[in-house]
Amino acid sequence: MRISEMVICAGLSIGVLGGCEQTPPADPITPVKVQVVESLSSGTALSYSAQVTPETSLELAFSTDGYVVEIAGRDGVGGKSRLVQPGDTVAPGEVLARIDDSQYRDRVTTAQANLDAAKAALLKGSEDWARAQALNATQSITGPDFDSARQEFTTAQASVSGAQAQLDEAQLKLGQTALIVPQAAVVNKRLVEIGTLVRPGSVGFELADTNTVKVVFGIPDLVLTEVKVGTPLDVRVASMPDRVFQGTVTQIAPAADQRTRVFEVSVSVDNSDGDLREGMVAALDLTSGKHTGAIVMVPLDSIVRAVDGSFAVYTAENTGNETRVRLTPVETGEVVGNKVIVTSGLSPDDEIVVTGTAQVSDGMIVEVLD
Repeated sequence: MRISEMVICAGLSIGVLGGCEQTPPADPITPVKVQVVESLSSGTALSYSAQVTPETSLELAFSTDGYVVEIAGRDGVGGKSRLVQPGDTVAPGEVLARIDDSQYRDRVTTAQANLDAAKAALLKGSEDWARAQALNATQSITGPDFDSARQEFTTAQASVSGAQAQLDEAQLKLGQTALIVPQAAVVNKRLVEIGTLVRPGSVGFELADTNTVKVVFGIPDLVLTEVKVGTPLDVRVASMPDRVFQGTVTQIAPAADQRTRVFEVSVSVDNSDGDLREGMVAALDLTSGKHTGAIVMVPLDSIVRAVDGSFAVYTAENTGNETRVRLTPVETGEVVGNKVIVTSGLSPDDEIVVTGTAQVSDGMIVEVLD
């Protein structure tokens, strides 16, 4: 027997003879951080994120087909001209694009010629009809000749009406070869280039009226009573933190979104100076108002998914010298910043796990860190 084997055997013998029992090491206790849930009291100011959108936006589309031969220009860098592009302002009545109108001009010319011929035929028919009526009064014309003169006059009248309608249509089509701005706006997109073949309905430009902008955000029904059409609200944007924009609630959705369960609210803000741009992230402060029942807020990181897919948090329970966590189902409301409103399941004095939620399970003993 080797020396190492003799030492092991001796150690085992001593342990058996001495009645020594080996105790397995204790499982490590998971450390977590907890905090008391934040109460949402009456009058609490909540900050809601929102997005700036144009008050009105429209797509400027072609009504006829053809090749684009002209696009509005602007003065560019170094005195060079350039085509109108996103961000440029446009005025009512300005022609943004024009397609090749030669075929439409030809149609107008043809329609005008047909109308002139129809008017000449009407003039002759009118004179013949007047003469026939005079002869008929003295019974100096036969019945067939009288009827023929009347028919010629009636046909000439119909021809003039038809030719006039064709001329009006041709002139309308000619006018539609140009894309004309209906109101003052800002160009969001230009979708055509010189040489582009367009069809009726092809969108050439996307425009937005930003003299007034909308700030759209969502609120839960818990604070819906604090917002009404006409309510003034202050709006701020991150790029201008020291400036406050005055807004007014102009629209409230009649029903909550099926997925988020919040009501969409639109706030109109005067933007005649153009400082607010589409897509900017805005913030609004809204008081929580008076509510019935206890309403609390918890950090988003404290929310976990239960086995059935519902939302829950881990609450901490002190039992003597140890702390256990319990999986507590909750119902959530609006997300406000990095926190979420809990509408049921928690009380203002409850302690919840805010750090370490991924390492714990229901009923586990934990160590609360300071």
